[in-house]
Amino acid sequence: MPRAPRKKKTDDSIVNVQTPKPKNKNPSADTLRAPVCPVLGSVIYPGIMQSVAAGRPISVNAIQAAVDGAKTILIVSQRDKDIENPGAGDLFVIGTLCNILRMRKNPDGTVETLVQAQSRVRVLRYHFGVEYIEAELEVLEDTHVEEIETQALKRELDRRFNDVLKNGKNLPVDTVGFIVGLEHPGQFADNIAFNLDLKLDDRQGILEALDVRDRLKRVLVLLDSELELGEMQKRIQGQVKDEIDKNQREYFLREQMKAIQKELRGEEDGEDEVELFRSKIAALGLVEEVQREVDREINRMARMHPDSAEASVIRTYLTWITELPWNARSDDQLELSDATKILDEDHFGLEKVKDRILEFLAVRQLRKSRAAKGELEASEVNKGPILVFVGPPGVGKTSIAKSIAKSLGRKYVRISLGGARDEADIRGHRRTYIGALPGRIIQGLKTAGTKNPVFLLDEIDKLGSSYQGDPSSALLEVLDPAQNSTFVDHYLGVPFDLSEVMFIATANYPEQIPAPLLDRMEFIEFNSYIESEKLEIAKKYLMPRQTLENGLKDNQILVTDAALQKLIQNYTREAGVRNLEREIGTLLRKAARKVATGDIKRVRIGENDLEKFIGPSRHQIEVEGKEDMVGVSTGMFYTPVGGDILFVETSVMPGRGLVLTGQLGDVMKESARAALSYAKKNAARFNIPASHIDESEIHVHIPAGAIPKEGPSAGVALTTSLISALTNVPARHDVSMTGEITLTGRVLPIGGLKEKVLGARRAGIKHVILPKANEADLQEIPAHLRRNMGFHAVENLDQALEIALVGGLKALERTVISDIKPKTPRKTKSQAPSTRA
Repeated sequence: MPRAPRKKKTDDSIVNVQTPKPKNKNPSADTLRAPVCPVLGSVIYPGIMQSVAAGRPISVNAIQAAVDGAKTILIVSQRDKDIENPGAGDLFVIGTLCNILRMRKNPDGTVETLVQAQSRVRVLRYHFGVEYIEAELEVLEDTHVEEIETQALKRELDRRFNDVLKNGKNLPVDTVGFIVGLEHPGQFADNIAFNLDLKLDDRQGILEALDVRDRLKRVLVLLDSELELGEMQKRIQGQVKDEIDKNQREYFLREQMKAIQKELRGEEDGEDEVELFRSKIAALGLVEEVQREVDREINRMARMHPDSAEASVIRTYLTWITELPWNARSDDQLELSDATKILDEDHFGLEKVKDRILEFLAVRQLRKSRAAKGELEASEVNKGPILVFVGPPGVGKTSIAKSIAKSLGRKYVRISLGGARDEADIRGHRRTYIGALPGRIIQGLKTAGTKNPVFLLDEIDKLGSSYQGDPSSALLEVLDPAQNSTFVDHYLGVPFDLSEVMFIATANYPEQIPAPLLDRMEFIEFNSYIESEKLEIAKKYLMPRQTLENGLKDNQILVTDAALQKLIQNYTREAGVRNLEREIGTLLRKAARKVATGDIKRVRIGENDLEKFIGPSRHQIEVEGKEDMVGVSTGMFYTPVGGDILFVETSVMPGRGLVLTGQLGDVMKESARAALSYAKKNAARFNIPASHIDESEIHVHIPAGAIPKEGPSAGVALTTSLISALTNVPARHDVSMTGEITLTGRVLPIGGLKEKVLGARRAGIKHVILPKANEADLQEIPAHLRRNMGFHAVENLDQALEIALVGGLKALERTVISDIKPKTPRKTKSQAPSTRA
């Protein structure tokens, strides 16, 4: 008996062997009972010989029971192949009754069985035993076998089957011959369906179709689908072939072009540029979105001539992609002891700033340890405020950022934003522009070589804006931890993760930073250095650095502390130490010249030698008045380069009105008017005749006239000078004062107290009057600098005048004000007008 080739499947699948003479004989006309072998994903039709590979215990036990019994078994399909132990609802009702022809047991416990399918059966009832399933069966017969319609459908099915074979369906020749030779329409349909790649539901539907006409129609529909699928497959194959032919033709042409270029230019064979880019990009580990865009650009480049302009643009783009640190990181070193040591070695003073930075690093350390234990997401480790260092120039804002990077073990990148007024400075230019480049952020990351550097945005308060966009708006995304993980540079066109970058900004004037940008930052304020701090910085940092830069050795130069102190006081006037380092550099260059000429082997520079080396003093220190004077009080002022004292002079003379000179600002002029109003209101209490104020010209002058002056903090000094001039009571020369005033005589708080007090101490002032609200600010001044100075915190002007005037308020009670208005002589009747001869 000829057999068709076998087709094997595993895991309870069915391997079929077709028989040339199908049998349709019923084993019994009565209800049958047989073991059940559930199969996965396959259906067996009557007349088919199949090999069943069984591995599950219920299937192996059922086959063994059938072999031990009547050698008949029910093969039924399982609805869900993922169920290991099916129930009654998991098995179809219609199955196939089969005879077992041969069984073989394998060493691994599985069983291979050759069965002959006999007939369709319906399961009346399933019986679930301990080891296997049994079923009560009813044998089913085909209907409408001999009708003319059935024969017509068979012929149509035969024609469609031939069309499928011609369309490329590959079946063995003996299998095709066997199927074509079948006379029974139902068996013809069963064998065609068996050799098609059908879904389980379609196979089971054909098994359940007892009406042969219905069975033939079902197979016809499936053959039509197979024909459409074959036609579609042919079209796709044709398109693929055309594309392959096109690519092969382009490949051959490119190879020929390379050979021609090699002959023309004599180039050596080298690695293909496109493949080199592919290998570099494959090593980057890009995310899917970025990889897709990069692959598209590489494919475009592969189709272009290497010398075309567009290829050059793509080549530059891919070079940027391959050189960016997509996944390169440096390991954080979060040991606070090491960070403290580095900050102290690199910077003197700035204790509050160092404390805040160490707090920042401590939070990072705790977050990282929690993330290592799985208590915190890795993305949360780097979240935190964006620090902005605010202070005058030269106080160490930029250098301390470099120390932070050093203490963390990270790369350091600095970009200057001063004068940037184009959005492309931050986001880059689109690649359509000639000479396009990424923005400064991406350029900085390429320079760093890691994706987690310390990134300093220097002079962020100097950002500008123009018709080309507002760079501060572009920085909003960069500095927002909720957005910068998907920062898109216009040049790259793909997102780059900035969430691991530690951004630090610097500014001189925080009020010039745009408000939305400022909202994303945390202030750390840098105050100006006091003279003692400058002296220590000069000795520990500036002198060694300048000695090395000027080619000197430590034993060849000595600059005394007194010389450095005078250099700070008389030759520099700044908040930081930049000018001081320049002056030290000038000194050492003069000394280097003497050493180089051989005139002297060792140079000693004392306090009296400065004028000989670098010329006369450039700044004179303001000193306290020599004696108590009427109408002259001592105030204090603060600038970004430090504090100092000023004198307020008031003169009263015949005339009317208030005259203000000394290049005063609007706020200071308002303070002078408020002081005059306070004096008028309290004239009776201070023993000042009202006519003395109304009929006098009051002139207030603040030297030096060439320097603009502004601010409300001179209110107490203006009031003291004004009342001293109006009452002829001298103001004390050893008292300086600061504070804003109100019309009711209250003294309000001011800023910059530390710098003002240090300026007063340098001028020789012994007593300082300050607002009561600023008393706590005295703690910022080192204790040794407050020594030998008296501080008087006042809440109102009466308390201030009690200290500032010689004799206090009691001196005003004893004051007698003479009328300074010139008297006009009275005319009498005996007097006659003069005549001229």
